[in-house]
Amino acid sequence: MIDQWLQHKWFLRIIALALAILLYFMVAETSSSTNSTNALPIVGQSSMSLDVPVEVFFDEVQYVAYNVPEEMNVELQGPSSSLTMTKLVKDYQVFVDLTNLGTGFHRVPVEARGFGGDVNVKLERDTVEIYIDRKQTVEVPVSVNLLNKDQLPEGYVVGEAEIEPATVKVSGGESRIQNVKEITLNVDVANQTQTFTREVPPTILDANGNPLNVTVEPNIINVTVPVYEQSAVFPIEAVTTGEVADNFRLVDTLLEETEVRVFAPREVLDALDRVETEPIDLDGVDQTGKVTAKLVLPDGASSLATEQVEVQLLVRADDQTRDDTGELTERVRLTVPVTVRGYDRTNYTLQAPEVVSVTLSGKRSLLESVTSNSISVTLDLTGLPSGLHGVDVDYEVPKGATVVSPKTIDVELTSVEDQTETSSLQ
Repeated sequence: MIDQWLQHKWFLRIIALALAILLYFMVAETSSSTNSTNALPIVGQSSMSLDVPVEVFFDEVQYVAYNVPEEMNVELQGPSSSLTMTKLVKDYQVFVDLTNLGTGFHRVPVEARGFGGDVNVKLERDTVEIYIDRKQTVEVPVSVNLLNKDQLPEGYVVGEAEIEPATVKVSGGESRIQNVKEITLNVDVANQTQTFTREVPPTILDANGNPLNVTVEPNIINVTVPVYEQSAVFPIEAVTTGEVADNFRLVDTLLEETEVRVFAPREVLDALDRVETEPIDLDGVDQTGKVTAKLVLPDGASSLATEQVEVQLLVRADDQTRDDTGELTERVRLTVPVTVRGYDRTNYTLQAPEVVSVTLSGKRSLLESVTSNSISVTLDLTGLPSGLHGVDVDYEVPKGATVVSPKTIDVELTSVEDQTETSSLQ
């Protein structure tokens, strides 16, 4: 209960008044005494120094004020009782009044009040020069600069950072925010071995690298950086063993998932061209059906994004040479050049495969006439930042043919600036 009373300003004022009255009687009693050495020091003149926040009065909805000091030192002289009351009550202000001022530079007086009529107040500064600007709010995008990517553990890479929110509102004087087009957050990824999320306060710097006095909302940005072992996507090949039942033949193995991501050191990925299933036993099979096949982890690889896959075994009787559409459906694999578009070659370098192995399905009569020149493979990198990306493939294939794999291709964009910084560190 007492703690609650102490938090009320009027309670403190009453206590201070009581102390002042008590001190008055002590002074009167001391004055009547012949022994001046018995006088209490608290009743005499005294001085003290305070650091007081500077308040600003103006229209904060339409304007922004700059160069106003956050606090100011105040020297006080007066009766000890009055100074004691001042410290207890704290019913004082140091302020500048900009209420009727327009935009531009102004020299304004610094004012003080609430220190008591018998207290001499001396401010650190009598005037300050402030600048008033019209307030403006703009919405700007947020980007991430990943630092120390060269200090990741061997075999690990970072993907594209996820930013939430992707845009923020910046409020400040027109003259100060007119050049704010983007906010870049620096996130250190050194020694990281797994995906992590950080809360980063956005800071906007001026041309000299000093923080700009603006308000950013929200004032915390969540940045998630995917960190994983080096990987690449490869086509899956169904492997079979044994023979189907007499008078039947295996026409095709249709995979529910046609490709899988492999996590492995770079030299292992460079040597791979496909991932195989464990052998599927065909002995005695006499009808079309689905089986679940486990994928074989390639030598030197650490893991696969998927460990098993559904495989449909397409089985026909020997005398059933045509399917419902009139021809058997088969597959063909061709090596096709990769065309890349949509990235700035002057500011980025690209790592992407020059050719890719494309698997098509379709009627036998159609596939017999398909060549590599019949297919185009294009990667559109428009708008992609630096980092590793799995890019959807744009295909042009002959009518009637269907692309089985690959659906995505991994590419890596590196900014020229990042390369220059890495070279200088080395």
